[in-house]
Amino acid sequence: MRRQSSIAALAALALLGPALSGCGFRPVYGSYSAAAVSGAELGQVAIEPIGERNGQVLRNLLIDRFYADGRPASPSHRLLIRLAATEEDLGIRRDATATRARIRLVADYELVDGTTGQTVYRSFSRAVVSYNLLEAQYATLVAEQDAYERGLTELAEDIRTRIALFFTRDPASEE
Repeated sequence: MRRQSSIAALAALALLGPALSGCGFRPVYGSYSAAAVSGAELGQVAIEPIGERNGQVLRNLLIDRFYADGRPASPSHRLLIRLAATEEDLGIRRDATATRARIRLVADYELVDGTTGQTVYRSFSRAVVSYNLLEAQYATLVAEQDAYERGLTELAEDIRTRIALFFTRDPASEE
């Protein structure tokens, strides 16, 4: 019985390989990854300024991830981002004080073609992070800043991956 199930599993894998290659499936983290293929394209995206301090931090994180060879002189695309953050208290005690807080970060973004001005890709990314509310105000402030850093780093990674995947798509398959 065990041998039959292993033979069935091998047969299923043998059939799955050609089926996945025929549908345009490519591994994201393999040798044809979004990071390897689209490095040049990402380097040609101008990241527009984002308002407020958290927007500046997000923009700097994206600049670190997009520009391996410096900023583009004449970018082919522009990336416009709107960042929103909401905070809520969790873990409410009987005396109505909170012991934990959660931050939700949402970045709506669009990739605009530099020559036509048309939006070629629009999406959003979100991150949810939490931190402890402590008795010491300074410790709580540091924990909150760290939570924002973690959330913004998560957003930057997700935005980079999604834009890279946009550039690695096969335009012929969309027609």
